[in-house]
Amino acid sequence: MIELTKIGGLLIFIGIVFFLIGLIQGAVIPRAKNSRMALSGHLTAVQCGMALAIFGVIWSLVELPLFIEVVVAYGSALGFILIWLGITIASLTGASKALPIAGAGFSATVTFELVVKVMVRTGSLLSLIASTILAFALMPLI
Repeated sequence: MIELTKIGGLLIFIGIVFFLIGLIQGAVIPRAKNSRMALSGHLTAVQCGMALAIFGVIWSLVELPLFIEVVVAYGSALGFILIWLGITIASLTGASKALPIAGAGFSATVTFELVVKVMVRTGSLLSLIASTILAFALMPLI
């Protein structure tokens, strides 16, 4: 039986709230300046919310030093949220340089383009590092 830890419970809570935000965002896609980007934001929130909830469920199977555990837990949550927030801001402002496929045909001010680029790249790096450490921490189970 899997035991629920404090960090695991927190990840599950953040994941479910994030999932709920994604569902709500799905209802307002047509109101965004760039509806393709808004759809990407909706899917990002739903998928990342599920991933965080899964991370929380399996958290008790991971054995890491406390500092690394905190980095992985909060890094994954913050990383996923930054990616989603960057995509959502892009959908509202038309920023497209950081996400050229969903942003094709749109543009925004230099400031919004930079904000979105920093958020998406920082979030991607954080979530990649956290997920990689988590994957290696789970390897002893196989």
